[in-house]
Amino acid sequence: MGDIKISPGQLFALIFLFNMGTALVVSLGIMAEKDAWLATLFGTVTGLLLFFVYVALYRQYTNLPLSGYIIEILGKPIGWPLALLYAIFFIYGAVRDVRDGGVLLVISVLDQTPLIVINAVMTLSVAYVLNKGIEVLGRTALIFLGILVLSGVASNLLLFVSGVVDFTRLLPVLERGWGPVLETTLTHTYEFPFNEVICFTMVLPLLSEMKRGIRYGVIATLLSGFVLSLTTAMNIAALGIGIAGRATFPLLHTISLVNIGEFIQRLDLLVVLSLIIGDFFKIALFYYAGVKTAADLFQISDHRKLIYPVGLIILFVSMMIAGNFAEHIEEGNFALISVFLIFGSGLPILMLIVSTVKGKFRSNSS
Repeated sequence: MGDIKISPGQLFALIFLFNMGTALVVSLGIMAEKDAWLATLFGTVTGLLLFFVYVALYRQYTNLPLSGYIIEILGKPIGWPLALLYAIFFIYGAVRDVRDGGVLLVISVLDQTPLIVINAVMTLSVAYVLNKGIEVLGRTALIFLGILVLSGVASNLLLFVSGVVDFTRLLPVLERGWGPVLETTLTHTYEFPFNEVICFTMVLPLLSEMKRGIRYGVIATLLSGFVLSLTTAMNIAALGIGIAGRATFPLLHTISLVNIGEFIQRLDLLVVLSLIIGDFFKIALFYYAGVKTAADLFQISDHRKLIYPVGLIILFVSMMIAGNFAEHIEEGNFALISVFLIFGSGLPILMLIVSTVKGKFRSNSS
């Protein structure tokens, strides 16, 4: 993988920001109603188990990204076309996140700005950073992680001081039993955002320290899941399940309730800032994984040659992927339980099983 390296701290920042993405501002796990926060925690646990699958493959093929060991495990006739599908899948993930971020910004603050302008700015910004190298993205993540943490702490503190948070709105816990929580976990909070972490299989071989990097990745997964669960609970406690369930961006409604002495109010900027930061890194990592996979498959020595051509594809497909926001959400819900489930969970688990069986056969024959 050359001399390119990222530190465990940078991996932590990348995974944390990636998991925040757009999940921070949407109604995560709201199908479980008052227990949405609990469904998010369960999704975090299952997401961590999936991360261990990626780590197990990484330990077996330390110097190879997903595009390399998928061919090693399944053979070139099957592995190469499958790796090509992964390249398309990663690019599709970037396309969805560009459209997500663009629509969220249009609806929330930039209602007079054409969607294509916002999408173009986001795509070109990500392309510029990726052209500088994945190490630059990692260092940038450390800076923006600090900004996001400060923004989150300030927002929650101001919500408490404003007196708009009422945790009795979360009671009774498990009012409808475990069924809705488990169903929401399996059909939503497990896939989003934790299934999407599959793109980090293209990043793990760049780690400068394997053991610390894996440990930091586990902590980032757990911590990001906890933050998403806390945010969901705060939204319900501030808005009530009725408004939180209907709102397109409940966090935006929640932060708009802050009003301290008729002086500190209209803090929507904090939510928009969090959205831009999270979505930027989510787009960047899907974008990088797609470009790197394609470069490996077609034996292009410098993957940066593909960054701007792929960026144009991402931009134009993001405009054509759906006719409106409702259609985009409906398509995304279907993709979560089909495309993302297959590429994020099914195939990696299958590869781990095949790789483990092949390893045992080799050890027995030797």
